[in-house]
Amino acid sequence: MPRQKLRDAAFILPFFGLILIMPPFVDIFFSTRLLGGIPGILLYIFGVWTMLIVLGAILSRRLITDGDAAETPPRPMQPPPQQERPDADR
Repeated sequence: MPRQKLRDAAFILPFFGLILIMPPFVDIFFSTRLLGGIPGILLYIFGVWTMLIVLGAILSRRLITDGDAAETPPRPMQPPPQQERPDADR
């Protein structure tokens, strides 16, 4: 994926998470039902939170990896070659 698209995805991810945690979406899971003894709303909130963390980690690693590949490593500075002077032996 090109670097600019990764940057755009990393920029949009927090807003996507904010939308998923807004009351209209959370109210879908607000009920008295229990799933494995845990309210559905808690499973939803922590599921979205975990998904955002995982996606953020994946995007950050891809951005770092693509950034390293895009940049060429700097060449080390080498001192200029020393020229022998003909009258240095005298």
